[in-house]
Amino acid sequence: MSAITETTSVLQTALNRVIESAECRFVIDEIKRGARVISISGLVAAPARALVLAALQRETKKQFAIVVPAQRDLESWERDISFWYCALRRVSECAETIAVLPSSESDPYAGGSPHPETLERRALALWRLARHQPDFVLLTSRAMARRTIPPAEILKAGAIPRRDEDHSPEQLTGNLIACGYVREDPVGAVGEFSIRGGILDVWPPGHRAPA
Repeated sequence: MSAITETTSVLQTALNRVIESAECRFVIDEIKRGARVISISGLVAAPARALVLAALQRETKKQFAIVVPAQRDLESWERDISFWYCALRRVSECAETIAVLPSSESDPYAGGSPHPETLERRALALWRLARHQPDFVLLTSRAMARRTIPPAEILKAGAIPRRDEDHSPEQLTGNLIACGYVREDPVGAVGEFSIRGGILDVWPPGHRAPA
């Protein structure tokens, strides 16, 4: 326990030094002042860039969008931002505060379908963006340039069933099919659902098991 406490203390000391540095305070003041363009140089290592951005977000309370060159860069950025975001706030979980929007990687006019995992991550990110404003949005330049449906349409297509609430099975299954879900029995993967009498099994994006 003492080793963990000591490690946490050392980490917090290092984080405070970054936030209290003259360079970081200058950038924070510029963001709060509403500057349109702020150039930052000298941060070579990717974890260092993630640390500074997480610190800037905590201090300014603004929503940050990080645009990366390629799809392969999203995983490392998500890992680094998540680590420093949690470390700065001394929490163990922060998945809901970071949305990752990958590009579909396919030509919409070529007739090919994107990878199912890509579709899952895009659906989850767009749903989170429509419902609330996560502190960080990670996306590729291609994803940023791609048109999507308005937030109101996303909210209208989704549903949040809760315990002790009544829902029409026909309406729920209609919404699921309209959103691209496939009816299977039993449910075996994300994007599938089954209904037997009054029992609905559905496997939504971002979950490790169906509900």
